[in-house]
Amino acid sequence: MKLKYLSAEFLLIFLILVLPPLLASPSDAAVPLPQLSWSRIQSLLIAILLKLQLDRELHPRPCQPLQGLSLATVSFGLLMLVYAAIELVLTIIAGISGQAPSIQALAPPLGAGQWLLATAALAIGAFYEECLYRAFLPEISLLILLRLGKKISDRHRKAILRTTEIPCILIFALSHRYLGPLAIVNALLCGTILRICYRKSGGLLCGTAAHFCYNITVLLFSSLPPMPRG
Repeated sequence: MKLKYLSAEFLLIFLILVLPPLLASPSDAAVPLPQLSWSRIQSLLIAILLKLQLDRELHPRPCQPLQGLSLATVSFGLLMLVYAAIELVLTIIAGISGQAPSIQALAPPLGAGQWLLATAALAIGAFYEECLYRAFLPEISLLILLRLGKKISDRHRKAILRTTEIPCILIFALSHRYLGPLAIVNALLCGTILRICYRKSGGLLCGTAAHFCYNITVLLFSSLPPMPRG
């Protein structure tokens, strides 16, 4: 795709898909249960279109199955370590002050039907976010900058890479601003892990699998009864 059309496409997607979550106001309301709604189906269709565009522009070469499984497993483990660290911070703050800022938990599903729909919704959500934030946003912005620069040295190429990586990870983190400050920290760390997973794997499958497993595990934890305090 010509540079002017690619730039126009990038700007349009940024305005329609990336900007609204950044402008969402913080809310104390509980996070609703993920549902397989029409908006989720729209997200899936958008993600598929983004994936097709990425394949056409970047010609990705995904890693071998065993390497991919290893990357997905390690990424999932790191995501859960971040989750555990955030929960530990919440526990320490609660023990000191008696009241802790919290990351709003997902409402737990009730029954097998809600679990099935929530699982499908979380799978779509993971795929959508990986396509948009881990692939399209950083890779296409990098591609545009490289085409604008045309012939550049490897040193300048690495500098341009850094100028796209950091803002894109920050955008993903700030898109969780409506969930509170600790959610921003959580998304910042998790977004970094998933971006590294994408770059090492060369595709979306590993990151999507790790992202989905993380989301479904957190949802599972939210459905457990609270532990009694001694």
